[in-house]
Amino acid sequence: MLNAWALWQILRGPASPRAGALPRDVVWLRRLLYADVAGDLLLWELLDDVSDVAEYAATWAVWTATMFLLVRALSGVSARFRIIAIGLGLTGVLAAALRLFAEGPLLTASLLLAMATLGCKAMIIAWQGRDGRFSAVTVAIGWTALLVPQVYSLLQAGRLTFDGLSLAVHALDGLIVVWAARTAHELAAPGVAAPGTGRTLRLLAAAVVVLVLPMAAVGAEGDARLTYTAADEGCRDRLRPAAGLGPEERRRSFLCLARGQTFAAATMFPEDLADQRILAYGTQLCALPGDRERHALQKRAGGTADSIELAAALEYLCPGIVARQDADAKRRQAERDRQEAAWKAEANARCADPWPRVRARRQGTAAYMLSEGGGYAVFDDRDDSAGDPGDIYGGDREAADIFDAVEDGFIDAAGSSAAILTYAENSAICLTVKVFDRAPPLRLTGWDQVVEVGIASRSGRLVVPPHPEGGDSGAAGPLPDLAVTGPGHYRLRVHARTLPWNENDPDAPLEEHLLVVYPGRSKDKVVHRPPR
Repeated sequence: MLNAWALWQILRGPASPRAGALPRDVVWLRRLLYADVAGDLLLWELLDDVSDVAEYAATWAVWTATMFLLVRALSGVSARFRIIAIGLGLTGVLAAALRLFAEGPLLTASLLLAMATLGCKAMIIAWQGRDGRFSAVTVAIGWTALLVPQVYSLLQAGRLTFDGLSLAVHALDGLIVVWAARTAHELAAPGVAAPGTGRTLRLLAAAVVVLVLPMAAVGAEGDARLTYTAADEGCRDRLRPAAGLGPEERRRSFLCLARGQTFAAATMFPEDLADQRILAYGTQLCALPGDRERHALQKRAGGTADSIELAAALEYLCPGIVARQDADAKRRQAERDRQEAAWKAEANARCADPWPRVRARRQGTAAYMLSEGGGYAVFDDRDDSAGDPGDIYGGDREAADIFDAVEDGFIDAAGSSAAILTYAENSAICLTVKVFDRAPPLRLTGWDQVVEVGIASRSGRLVVPPHPEGGDSGAAGPLPDLAVTGPGHYRLRVHARTLPWNENDPDAPLEEHLLVVYPGRSKDKVVHRPPR
């Protein structure tokens, strides 16, 4: 009803002069007022689609000319009044123009100077009440359209609201178009218009009460609203743990995370996706059983996030998902550990001590899993004085290097590490270690090559690396520390041979190594049996 009344006031069109021709400046003033009305209703919006600057310039150009002619057209106004009003109007226009190029303090100053436009409009409307051509209703509409939005903005400074009262205020703000149309309409009468009667003012007040004030009592919709919360960049700082939050606060917290950036500098969901759509996707994600299904749905929605980020957001929407995800991860890890343990046990069962009649002080046998390129290391795992002696592909001059072992044909020793070459790669070999207090008898029978080198232990440890978690190289079973007497020098005697292929067990190792270690100060390399 309010819109219908406003449109009637505007679309009833300009009145024809009733008492002779109007002054030329009044004719142009009426044309500009109606041009401003048409601009506010449609033209400025169309021009904005072409160019923001063009729309801005046209708006202020029409207002400048309108303001100048309107001040001149007011009857009974002193020269001082006109000078002050035009000065305020031009100050506001200049400030608006500077706003396009201003930054920092200059921008703040231009915003303050733009308030001069309100002063100019206030002077015009105030004098309209004394000019007999304008009715009291027109003056009242002008004051309402000018002051109510300004007062409301001051009262709501720093707060973001979207409720019935704000809708009512925005509706009243649109009355400025009605004021311009009525002003142009009443300028058609060169004489004195009949002043608004008390009955007219009472009817206007009643219309405001009946049509506008009830809008303040209408709250925001509780359902199906397509709001966007991406502008709230500081919401993460206000997040609280999900436990103890109500349903509405949980949804807001979920939206905060769902609209924010992820570790990959992308948004978890598309920025143009409405809150209700994101909440709907969140509900579907909560019902899915695992990460793979959730990531597939999120990808279809156009978003991205890793499992941890997505679970942290869903914890607000469907409590317990993190706990369930952790439990699922633990179950999956336990199953992987069980499978790996069974795989290692099966591999170790294929290997046996090749020198069972001689018991060493320390000994062990295990399957050794080789990675691409083959080879393995014996090293002091606590000696960092020479870089990483366990990295046989590292190229460190103070540590053993597998490429030097390739040139040697079998082994390279340097400092506290040794690199041993293997024929096999990406498979398992059988590896036995035996540690003695003194040099054991030399055993050559059955071995393809036997080479002895010196190796040192600075920390009191010498190890063959174990098969790591998720890795691809290392011993599948426990092997003892080879530095039997602690820090010092040792002799490392390496035996190697190939094994026949077992057609009944195609996965059986095709290579076997025996490491014999005992204390000894010599660093000389001794080839007891060269490769055949």
